[in-house]
Amino acid sequence: MVRRSLVAAFADKTVGLILSLVMMAAVSRLLTPAEVGLFMVASSLVLLIEAFRDFGVAAFLIREPELTPDLVRGAVTLIGVLSLTLGLCVYFGADLLAQVYGEPDLGALMRIAAFAFLFAPISNPLLALLRRDMQFGIVARISIAAVAVNTAVTIALAALGFGPFSLVWGAVAAAVVTAIGSAVARPEWWIFRPTVRHWRQIAPFGAWSSVVTLLGMLYDAMPRLIIARILGFTAVGLFSRAISLTQLPDRLLLSAVQPVVLPAFSVRVRERQSLTEPYLLGLSMISALQWPALLCLALLADPIVRVMLGQQWLEVVPLVRIVALAAFTLFPIYLAYPVLVALGRMREMALVSLIALPLSGGVILVAAQYGLTVLAWSMFLANALQIGVMLVIVHRRVEFAWGAFGALVLRSLAVALGAGLVPAVIVLVFGSVLSVPETVGAVLGAALGWYGALVLVAHPLAVEVTRAAEALGAWRARARAA
Repeated sequence: MVRRSLVAAFADKTVGLILSLVMMAAVSRLLTPAEVGLFMVASSLVLLIEAFRDFGVAAFLIREPELTPDLVRGAVTLIGVLSLTLGLCVYFGADLLAQVYGEPDLGALMRIAAFAFLFAPISNPLLALLRRDMQFGIVARISIAAVAVNTAVTIALAALGFGPFSLVWGAVAAAVVTAIGSAVARPEWWIFRPTVRHWRQIAPFGAWSSVVTLLGMLYDAMPRLIIARILGFTAVGLFSRAISLTQLPDRLLLSAVQPVVLPAFSVRVRERQSLTEPYLLGLSMISALQWPALLCLALLADPIVRVMLGQQWLEVVPLVRIVALAAFTLFPIYLAYPVLVALGRMREMALVSLIALPLSGGVILVAAQYGLTVLAWSMFLANALQIGVMLVIVHRRVEFAWGAFGALVLRSLAVALGAGLVPAVIVLVFGSVLSVPETVGAVLGAALGWYGALVLVAHPLAVEVTRAAEALGAWRARARAA
């Protein structure tokens, strides 16, 4: 069941990533870095407010052992009231936030984004119930449809000269499609009958979940908000694109993990099974996927930026190299939230953020005074502070052996070095500005080196890759026979 769910979620994220890459490539050639930066600041401010919109209802519906109809209705009522209230706050408070940055268009962008708050009370609880039942195939189809609409609307409006407004209208269109798709897939209208029963049971979990979500989003948004005030919107656009490219491996390989892992961990907790073994195995899999991709991204930053963003974004290349290497430390973050939520330890997840956020924020604030390059280097320290605190908190509950943790790190590091060997040699021989054949050769060499290293160090992921290859071969054989 978990493996099938991961396949569905991975297919969802793969198609979504391809469409997002198409949108990024097109929009980066139609909009300036300043216009992209303006949208990124507006979306960051809206997302910080959105942290309270869900109020942890999705996670609550997934992990709650006994989910009664009245409990579902109470959770949905809560998210509906909060979503509409916060949407009005965004709409009427947009101009005030725009004055902070001295940019009137920022307020207009936020007012448009506020319309998405109307549709979240429909889509969020229905998608949560689908995930609870491990119906990830249906979730994938809804997500792909939303991303496709977002891509089409954004590119069309950008080509027509709507500037940063094209991005926000695309996001609103995606919210509409998600709500419609969720309602069609699970037309359980009874959950929308309002009730305030059980709010005492929902509120404590939701409050801590919202704090965790807000602090996590604040950590992501903090560099953009600081840069906009100190260095301007063009700098925001450049740094945001560097972060976006660095997050490509996560979006392709790891974003499918958390939606599946949380229900799976919750089942193990309900059955009183230990999380130590699946936690360490998950970290091993994640690092063996993420680290090779990040290392290759750092080595091949120049051709990737030229293909993905175009000539006007070449200033991003050195930033990508630094930020990609700094992201090596982030691999434990993908399992920390599902583990602590499954164990009912939301307060401790909030504690992680409350400790790490001021430390990391201080590092970023000081570094931003000296330009984007210094800011990129500061991500090594900022990320390490956040993950160090998180690992200590998780270790108290999962009780894994630090020796086992170190062993998986060394094994995945060997896999990353194997993947980066051929690209590193090609860059040393031909320079960082590679031709198309040289780039293709580097990518193919990275793939072969990655699999060879998996087999050489007997990494657990090698078994999964072999199984996937055998399944693909069997499917092709059946297709040929048919």
